[in-house]
Amino acid sequence: MALSIQSEIKQTSPVERELSIVIPGAEVAKELDRAYRDLGQKVRLKGFRQGKVPRYVLEQYYKADTEQQVLERIVRLSFGEAVKSHSIEPVANPQIQAAGELIPGMDFRYSAKVEVKPTITLADWKGLELKKSVYEVGAADIDKELANMRERQAKVSPVEDRDTAQQGDLVETNWSGTVEGEPVKGMSGLSFVIEIGGGVFQFKEAEQALVGKKVGDQVTVDVTVPDDFRVEAVRGKTATLTIKILGLKSRILPALDDEFAKDVSDEFETMAQLRESLEKNMKTAAEQRGQSETRDAAIEALIAKNPFDLPQSLVDRQAEQIAADRLSRLPQQQAEAIWQAQHVRLKEDARPLAVKQVRVSLILEELVKKESIEITDQDIDAHLEKLAADVGSDVKTVRKVYAKGRRLDELKFQLSTNRMLDRVIEEAKTEEVKKSLTA
Repeated sequence: MALSIQSEIKQTSPVERELSIVIPGAEVAKELDRAYRDLGQKVRLKGFRQGKVPRYVLEQYYKADTEQQVLERIVRLSFGEAVKSHSIEPVANPQIQAAGELIPGMDFRYSAKVEVKPTITLADWKGLELKKSVYEVGAADIDKELANMRERQAKVSPVEDRDTAQQGDLVETNWSGTVEGEPVKGMSGLSFVIEIGGGVFQFKEAEQALVGKKVGDQVTVDVTVPDDFRVEAVRGKTATLTIKILGLKSRILPALDDEFAKDVSDEFETMAQLRESLEKNMKTAAEQRGQSETRDAAIEALIAKNPFDLPQSLVDRQAEQIAADRLSRLPQQQAEAIWQAQHVRLKEDARPLAVKQVRVSLILEELVKKESIEITDQDIDAHLEKLAADVGSDVKTVRKVYAKGRRLDELKFQLSTNRMLDRVIEEAKTEEVKKSLTA
């Protein structure tokens, strides 16, 4: 039901408007009459027949609640009318400032500040200069991946033919440290394994001090406390570590032969088959990485050519979504605890990415309109079929998921902006930059 209103609009920033809205007294009286009439049909009061309770009696019991409901209703309806009449599209709920209370027969006035999408004057999107990453996969890259796989399948065994530590050994130790002669919390370990040359031990200088030392030896070495050490007061200071060598172990690497290939997966009988599979998968990964970096380059170029103010509500909403998505990989209870304790910092950390995503989304949305990019039902069907195949489900189930809420509209928007970005890249001046996937 529409209200008869008067409204004026003022631009307070490129992305904010202020509406001044007046609801005539006659409309206020009509809405109050309707509310009390509806209320009178529902309530039961002792001494009165249902539907026959006088308004002054209803006001004695229900005035505050009823008038609050009427206020909310007329603000909602009048704001909708004002937005429509001034052809603006709010991107967030308005900030309402009301003057006075509802009085039958008297005009009710309020102001509403609301953020809107910016007006974007698009720069020419054709001919952008982009560097296109082309990742190559050669024999050396496959060898490197095999070496990593070999490391992951290494077995750890005690060293029995010597008692002297050497490069690459896993040295079992008891160790502790002091700074200026005083022990420091967190600067100790029992049965702690230090890999010589591994670079994992937080006091890396101490690794090489163990070379040539024997089981049973006690080694003393001065080191610099790293900048990320848990006790801030001792960062950058000199610590003295005392390390007792308890035993030696070594990592035994398997041979890269047919047996190794069979251990990796039942689908391989020979090392040649494993290498062929690795090459195929790595080339797919190389292509995907190159495409992703090229799309990022196109996005950065579009953003650089199209500066404009952003509605902060859109950025805030996107930052919250990014932060929540990052936590979604964790167990629910853990994610909820982290969110409760750190949601402000998490959203602030996500803010730079949110700004980028909102900005390029608005640019691509305008380009989609300008270039009349259309997504057909066949496009939707093809995407859902591919998605179903990727997740191992059937199309009917996937379609049912997307039928909920506005997910199909969101999918159509996503497909249209992706298609527009593809066109931007097609029309760009690209310079190929060759890179190694495993460098």
